[in-house]
Amino acid sequence: MTGRTKQADFSRFRTPQELNTFFEKLAENIAPSDFIRKPQYKLLKEAWCALRFGLGYENYVESCHVSINEVENSDTDFTLKTGAGSFPFQTTIADVPERRMGDDYKPGPDGNLPLRPYAPERGRIEGPKWIADVVREKAEKKYANSGELSLLVYANFSAHEMDYQEVCNQVKKHRSSFLSIWVITNHQICSLTTIPELGEILYFANLHESEAQ
Repeated sequence: MTGRTKQADFSRFRTPQELNTFFEKLAENIAPSDFIRKPQYKLLKEAWCALRFGLGYENYVESCHVSINEVENSDTDFTLKTGAGSFPFQTTIADVPERRMGDDYKPGPDGNLPLRPYAPERGRIEGPKWIADVVREKAEKKYANSGELSLLVYANFSAHEMDYQEVCNQVKKHRSSFLSIWVITNHQICSLTTIPELGEILYFANLHESEAQ
């Protein structure tokens, strides 16, 4: 994500729990519609994705620290630091193709928020392709440091019972474009391709044991 506005000390390495506390303090008085739609909260949105990733990573791989990059127009959105080293990540969003993030909070001509059809099966069926499409778009940019850059995809749709192996199959042609590729949903995390130093999560794992998909 690009177009940042510096708001606070995001760059300090924090544990996922510390980053979550930091995020909650900054976001506690921000309306959800403003958080999603207003550009000055881009760093906060990146922090949210990074802390969710960090919480899941720590649960299933190893302890870690996360730093949010405050530099504008950088390929790196956050850095993951583990016992094996520091790894830059870029974050991107996979969404329902005809929807843009924030549409659910944009009032219509009558001033009311739009009603969206409830179609949970669509994400399960079409979601793997939506994820593959954003990975392809990122791969086609051919970042100069792509061999060292990992990609985190936030699946911003209902991913209930989405097939992990199908997502891997859809993305495999782009696996060499990044050091590793990971996915988080609102409740789950997995790795699609990775390296030994980063570890792996070879299924959609709940971010917290108490969370259901």
